[in-house]
Amino acid sequence: MKPLLLESAFPTLRNDMTIAVAQIEATGQMPATDGLEPPVVLDMTMSYVLFLIKDQRTTAAMQAIEYLVYADDNDRLPLLYASWLWLARMTLMIADGQHTLALSSAESALQQLTDITGKKTEDFQAQLAGILYNLAIIHHTTGDSSRAAKELTRSQKLYERLASRNDARFSAMLIYAVDATTDIIQSRTKQMNVLAHYQSTTELYTAMLEQGGDAGQTRQALTALVDSLKNEGDIMLQMGNGRNAVKYFTKALRYQKKLGEPLGHKDLVLSIGLAKGLLRLINRRAAAEQLLTSLLPLARRLQAHNEVIEIENLLLGKSKTNNIMTLLKGIF
Repeated sequence: MKPLLLESAFPTLRNDMTIAVAQIEATGQMPATDGLEPPVVLDMTMSYVLFLIKDQRTTAAMQAIEYLVYADDNDRLPLLYASWLWLARMTLMIADGQHTLALSSAESALQQLTDITGKKTEDFQAQLAGILYNLAIIHHTTGDSSRAAKELTRSQKLYERLASRNDARFSAMLIYAVDATTDIIQSRTKQMNVLAHYQSTTELYTAMLEQGGDAGQTRQALTALVDSLKNEGDIMLQMGNGRNAVKYFTKALRYQKKLGEPLGHKDLVLSIGLAKGLLRLINRRAAAEQLLTSLLPLARRLQAHNEVIEIENLLLGKSKTNNIMTLLKGIF
């Protein structure tokens, strides 16, 4: 998926910035603000942030954004200004691969939008469409194509409506959203083909176990069966089918225990997969959180640094995702 075009969601400023923008583009610097009223300085700063992002000066853009949203007087920021700054931060975090921080920014952006009364305005809907598009990028990148498809569908509908009113501003993002739909459909087709392969493999190794054989062959078939069941569980997670993911990871753990090996890295990976599946089930999220919390000591004992980070991100991301879903329901 292509990155969000932040200019499409940029709010309508309260002051004419034509001259200031020309100066910024000519010099690459923030113009002098001596003697200017605070609202004019703020509009100039917002324009400068957008310029920095488009000029790929990411570090400077992040510093400017954080200065504005964390300033002591940030309550002076108009809500649409604040929500766009958080959306911009989300976009930069996605580009940097920091998806948990991107979700935090999405949550902050949505919190600003919930307090806005004019939810039918072009600026409001442009930012909402942008947040949904970015959420689709995150979930598509992290393998959750089912959730990505839902978010992208909502985003695309908003862009269709916006483009019908203002083609010049929104046509590019509508094209991006339509192109992304094709990417997700292709991804889902690939997932189905891979799933069919793993299901055939699972049936093969299950038959081998039922037929019996020497200890070496049985152990080899058992190990391969665990791997195949794990792969099926992973595909189910990507497709958003938490219930079947739980089923496959539970079976994989059961067969893994039959190998009689000490609790190790594979048990940890399978248990994390099980927790991910439980997180998709509304009535099992508490169990998922409890399981993840109990897995942290094992991950640390095994010095499985990647898994420690994954568990911590899942525990943090769980609350972020739940808050985002609640905020979106309130807006829609």
